[in-house]
Amino acid sequence: MRIGFIGAGKVGCAMGAHLRRSALVTVSGYYNRPADAAHDAANALGVTEFTSLADIVEQSDMLFITVPDDAIASVWQELRALPDDPISGMSIGHCSGCLSSRVFDGSDKAGVSAFSMHPMQAVSERFPADGRDQLDGAFFALEGDARVTEMLRQLLGSLGNRSRVIDADAKTRYHAAAAIASNLPIALWNAAVETLRSCGFTESDAREALRAMIVHNAESFCERGAKSALTGPVERADVGTVRSHLEALSPEARALYEPLSRALLGIAEAKNPNRDYDALRELLGD
Repeated sequence: MRIGFIGAGKVGCAMGAHLRRSALVTVSGYYNRPADAAHDAANALGVTEFTSLADIVEQSDMLFITVPDDAIASVWQELRALPDDPISGMSIGHCSGCLSSRVFDGSDKAGVSAFSMHPMQAVSERFPADGRDQLDGAFFALEGDARVTEMLRQLLGSLGNRSRVIDADAKTRYHAAAAIASNLPIALWNAAVETLRSCGFTESDAREALRAMIVHNAESFCERGAKSALTGPVERADVGTVRSHLEALSPEARALYEPLSRALLGIAEAKNPNRDYDALRELLGD
């Protein structure tokens, strides 16, 4: 199967590097505006740099549109406008986490099998200096044409990736969940670092001090779930300690600590159904 990429940014480059590990896949190449990004990607992966949409369509069986979300629909319309309907019979998808395959308006009429395939992974580089596969072990969410998503599910499985087919209506909620897990913890960690800096730590010392605890808690949550992973003063219903924390924290840190502690109460009560959390609920304004 010949797969072409329209868009040679971080996700497009990472996806091409990952999928070409399969013996079933040939990366036909990259098309991008401006062209220098396609040139760099083609050189890095040893594939073709395409200079027109018509050329990449002609040389591909499947296309991934790996451009910013707000440009996907316009690229699709450009593909539909190509003379002689060259996309008829093709599979065309994107890697947006938030959008579904419905962005390919009129795909059935155009004879296109539309899909989306999103890696639940932070991709930080186009070409890692150490050559690592940034999508190795990543989970993928698939959505769209049933035949194509099943084929992609099997392809990803052969590469060691877990995947799940989800409904188009769930796509935005799915992406919100990924953002909660991937992005929002950085605000928490940064608040912890700033609080430690107020105790005399340097920023680098604070990050290093937190490292083992952050990694341990993330692994514990993933392996055993929220109830088993939860420890600390909220879980213990330690009202005095929580009150002291609230008094000691900066307004910015308290603005995170208080609502998230309230969110932990339900988990704590499920873990310890016979423990009294009423006083803690009152303190936290729940």
